[in-house]
Amino acid sequence: MDETKIVAGNHVFIRMPSSTLRITKLNADSTVNLGKFGSFYANDIIGKPFGYTYEIRDDKHVETIYSAEGLFPSSTSDGDFAEEIEEGDLSEAAATNENTVDDQSVQKLSMADIEALKKTASGEEIIQNVIKSHTAFDKKTVYSQEKYKRRKQQKFLKRFTPCSVGSCEIIEYYHYKDPHRIMEITVESLGLIMSLSNIRPGGNYIVVDETGGLITGCILERMGGKGSILFLHENEHPNMDIVKFMNFPEEMTERMVKTLNLLQLFYPEEEEDVKILSEETLANMKSARRGQYYRRLTRRAELTTIFENIRTGTYDGLILATTLETKSLLDKLIPALDGSRQLVIYNAAKEPLVKTSHELMADLRVLAPTILESRVRKYQVLPGRTHPEMIMKSGGGFILWGTHVLPSVVKAGGKKRRKTNASKHEGEEAKKQRVEETEEDEERYKEI
Repeated sequence: MDETKIVAGNHVFIRMPSSTLRITKLNADSTVNLGKFGSFYANDIIGKPFGYTYEIRDDKHVETIYSAEGLFPSSTSDGDFAEEIEEGDLSEAAATNENTVDDQSVQKLSMADIEALKKTASGEEIIQNVIKSHTAFDKKTVYSQEKYKRRKQQKFLKRFTPCSVGSCEIIEYYHYKDPHRIMEITVESLGLIMSLSNIRPGGNYIVVDETGGLITGCILERMGGKGSILFLHENEHPNMDIVKFMNFPEEMTERMVKTLNLLQLFYPEEEEDVKILSEETLANMKSARRGQYYRRLTRRAELTTIFENIRTGTYDGLILATTLETKSLLDKLIPALDGSRQLVIYNAAKEPLVKTSHELMADLRVLAPTILESRVRKYQVLPGRTHPEMIMKSGGGFILWGTHVLPSVVKAGGKKRRKTNASKHEGEEAKKQRVEETEEDEERYKEI
């Protein structure tokens, strides 16, 4: 997992001029197509560090853009403008565009002229011509001029920035493409889940993940190749497509992630047993059938280990991100946790978690179930123009968090109290009822 340089055969994110991300697999001696922004040879960026910005030339080769401001360098830096404001000149910061008319009539260049420029001029030259032909450009404020120039850069410059595939980049990618695919989880919620679950190298965790493997991939990032994950799923095959994008070594994923169908969890007695064959029988079998037999034998041993770990309660955490009913899942999985281990449930809606929290409050095995919400607003920070972004999602989901404890019956001893007059005259029915309640509590503790 080399996160410092681009490796052939790995998936990478390409940050487009529109600031959106596009995922692609960089194979050696291949050509990467970026749509209207052109194509480039993958060999030109393979082996180079992430984070550099490149511009596509007409011959499909790329040229490195050395700029500290990323894809689009600004002609007016915020620092210079801040110095003007500190000197007391607030007229520029207070200026508005209320008297500026910005429609097609103020642009002298037609679409045909711009298309002709694309064939002969570079992106920067096209932008300069568009700005010069704009009759109302000088009437705009400095901020409006920068925004106008940025829009034209996103439209005409053939630049891109390769980024490594991490959990934060994947969330950004799917929030733009299909947020329901990852249950609308945000970076803040994912970080809170990892923190509350106490994910660490060497731990053993149970995961029910309906985010396409996003949470599982983030756990693998934190574990650093040490530990194990039991991935529970309801379908015939586990959905871990996002894990495939994260460029983990295949050997590490197969070693650390063990899968189990929920039907196998609830009905282990229906699992078909594997009959042990003799060496003579194996020698007469075809190689394909012999390989299938050994795979089934390995899977049976793997399932035996999983069920033994669940029975003895050796797991270090339980993370649920699912739309399934959690009551039956928790009844089956809470005993698999060791003492003082964390239980974390994520859902895009609050109502299912409220119901689950009420059920856990009556469960003596879970301590202090708490519902949390994480929501961080993005701000546009400019001198004199700091405000939240106008377009953003309302929230990032809800998290139910609790600690698994191992209750035990403790007979407390102490100084006997003097019986009051009320206790002396207490009726036989009240005493009998109190004794029955005590016996019920003891039986409940024994069952747990």
